[in-house]
Amino acid sequence: MVRYLICVVSHGHARYILDNKELAELSEFDNVDIVVRDNLGELSLKEYCAQNGFAYLHSPLPLGFGDNNNAVFDYGVRELGFTDQDWFLMINPDVLIEKEQFKALIVELNEGRRDFYTINLYKDHGFTIPENSVRYFAGFLSLFNPILLRPINSIYDKSVLEDNSYVEWASGAFLCIKFGVFGRVGGFDSRYFMYFEDVDLCFRLKEQGVYLTYLKNIKAIHCGQYKNRSLFSKHFRWYLSSLFRFLFVRRRFI
Repeated sequence: MVRYLICVVSHGHARYILDNKELAELSEFDNVDIVVRDNLGELSLKEYCAQNGFAYLHSPLPLGFGDNNNAVFDYGVRELGFTDQDWFLMINPDVLIEKEQFKALIVELNEGRRDFYTINLYKDHGFTIPENSVRYFAGFLSLFNPILLRPINSIYDKSVLEDNSYVEWASGAFLCIKFGVFGRVGGFDSRYFMYFEDVDLCFRLKEQGVYLTYLKNIKAIHCGQYKNRSLFSKHFRWYLSSLFRFLFVRRRFI
């Protein structure tokens, strides 16, 4: 039987996880393991995981998004016995996916046509406000986009995207990848502390012929704790550093 490991990384997001009733329901599936990686060591989160049968991992030092996901992947292989044909699902603490939608996702993954997927994220419970979660890769010319009041990473128009379309990259808020494929590329690049680690992963996979598939009909809500990237904030500095790392290391002069 194919197995699924759901990885949830908390950077002080205990309240999101405690309130995420949909996540608790996913643990009822026999072939699903949920692993929570706590970046801050919140006691309430540890207790909650024990009560709900989630594996709880604590990072002794705060790590970035990529390193925390890599640690859960390694734990899944080493301690839980996940193999190359199993699935590694990275889901943000503030993403709500209903049980029926998850069942539909499993059907898609079980068909085994492709190795890397994302789903259709929305901002509201009525699925009327789409999140701009699928985008094109940035190039050096993209640095001029803010002057034109455009985002650095151009956005796909979800209304015209077909189900099972290939997209360049998607938000790390919800990604599904075969264990063997994630391991083959070495997981996330540890040089990204926050921002662009998901872009970089998608870029490296695409270079190896593993394309990201967009499942339009599988829907979830991303509550979205969007950080302020004001000019002098640490999040802006992280974003800018990661952007230039991606452009110079991966894209070069494209």
